[in-house]
Amino acid sequence: MARPLDPPAPETASFHGEIWTDGRGYATVRLPVGAGRLLPPLEYELRDLEPPSSARITGELKDGRFALATDQPHVKVAWRISERQLHPHEEEKR
Repeated sequence: MARPLDPPAPETASFHGEIWTDGRGYATVRLPVGAGRLLPPLEYELRDLEPPSSARITGELKDGRFALATDQPHVKVAWRISERQLHPHEEEKR
């Protein structure tokens, strides 16, 4: 009987959007109410759009929210958060 080498990867959830930081360079991203729970490990992607700055995660996802900050105030940031697909050998370690 033939079997696939690797089991199929489970479906993953991903959300994305844009947000402006406040006068101190901070913002809190709120996922949609129906988003459900994202399972770790999570991948965060941030890209500052205007003006150029350095964006970073300052608070991990908790209760459907995570926090980010930039070096300058009033920066538009594109964000994406996704469940990371694990390879079968990583799944065994969980």
